[in-house]
Amino acid sequence: MNAYHHLSVMTDVVAQLMNVRPSGLYVDATLGGGGHSEVILKRGGRVFAIDLDDDAIGFSRRLKDEYGDRFNAVKGNFKDVDRILKNNDIEKVDGLIADLGLSSNQLENGRRGFSFSDSSPLDMRFDTSKGVTAYELMSQIETDELAKALSDFADIRKAEKVARYLKIYFEKSMPNNALEFAEYVRGCRYLERSRRIDPATRIFMAIRMMVNDEVGNLITFLGSIPAIVNEGAVVVVISFHSVEDRIVKTFFRRFTKDSFKMSGLNLSAELINKKVIFASEEEIRNNPGARSARLRAIRFFKSE
Repeated sequence: MNAYHHLSVMTDVVAQLMNVRPSGLYVDATLGGGGHSEVILKRGGRVFAIDLDDDAIGFSRRLKDEYGDRFNAVKGNFKDVDRILKNNDIEKVDGLIADLGLSSNQLENGRRGFSFSDSSPLDMRFDTSKGVTAYELMSQIETDELAKALSDFADIRKAEKVARYLKIYFEKSMPNNALEFAEYVRGCRYLERSRRIDPATRIFMAIRMMVNDEVGNLITFLGSIPAIVNEGAVVVVISFHSVEDRIVKTFFRRFTKDSFKMSGLNLSAELINKKVIFASEEEIRNNPGARSARLRAIRFFKSE
């Protein structure tokens, strides 16, 4: 597990916004490399972490060794956070962080197919123990459904034509190989070209989002938040895509307009940052993956 590496984004900002209290209980709903868990632990908080990736859970043993019972991690999907907490005898938490980005470890793992820098199979599953792979999904999906996903998740303008082009690759049973598929994608004359972004980047992202039902999972996760937070709890969500950020923004604004009565506790909510927070220029220099990060935070408080 020493090979696992990933720089979590905006860790200091997260720690500051969450105002970690010693002995408070915080959920890291997307553990990854454990960077956000670690800054909470360093400030005296307790962390209950969740991740679908076996590698992430395995690597988190370093935090268990250092912080003992103050840190626990379980394998699971963050959309099931309410059920997972209940199964672990946790009713309410004092804060929650969800980082929706893909870890460097997943991108660079030659077995996973998230990246097109090597000849790995087109898998793209966060949990490799279940579900269909990217290759299987692309072989089964209807062209119109694929076109909608390309438009919604990757802002592809000529989505129908691009979708038809992509389907040919799988209809002809061409190699289950990320490198070769990416090269095929680059040959699509309907894709817009950019000096900064490889044409395959957005295609791979849209497929990955479909494989893991990332939008559906996010919606379910956000809807469960009011039921699991204590008075004063801060919820931070970091997204890396405009679709996800719009969903987070919509849910957070809705929370500020509603009141919630959960387990006898009346809660209201307020936005901590009305405008999205981006990583600093210094952090982006040190971690280019932070360039697309967009952070939003909300605080729940007791209402009459």
